Amino acid sequence: MQKKLFITLALIVSIIFSFSVCFAAEDVLKDAGNTVRDAVNNAENAVEGAMNNAGDAIEDSTEKAENTMENAGNSMERAGNTVERDMNNATSSTTNRNNDTYTATRTSTNGSATFMGMNATAWTWLILGIAAIAIIAVVWYYSAQITSENNHSRRD
Repeated sequence: MQKKLFITLALIVSIIFSFSVCFAAEDVLKDAGNTVRDAVNNAENAVEGAMNNAGDAIEDSTEKAENTMENAGNSMERAGNTVERDMNNATSSTTNRNNDTYTATRTSTNGSATFMGMNATAWTWLILGIAAIAIIAVVWYYSAQITSENNHSRRD
């Protein structure tokens, strides 16, 4: 049993010492540094490319929106010109057809209309006076009622 253990241990030690890999060697550190530097540069290039693509997409979108708005403005201007032309045509044809013979008759009241001998202002003041008297009467009635209830409660 000891012999097997000794042979296994000797075999493991000989395998370990048969390879000489040193992680602190200069070439390995340079390779690792170059690998990290390349990875950072690749990431930087990828981000820069993505930002350029996004910027181009935004610029294209704004140009398309600008063109759309300009086209809409031109369409509205054309529609306004069409409406203006049609209104001018309609006005000129109406003016030519009527020959200035149209006269308007005044339909509003001139303030002399009365009901029971009083105009609208007198009726307004009469209604406001009656409403004020009614409000004062209601307040006086409830005030007297509360005073009466207080007097009755003192006698009991």
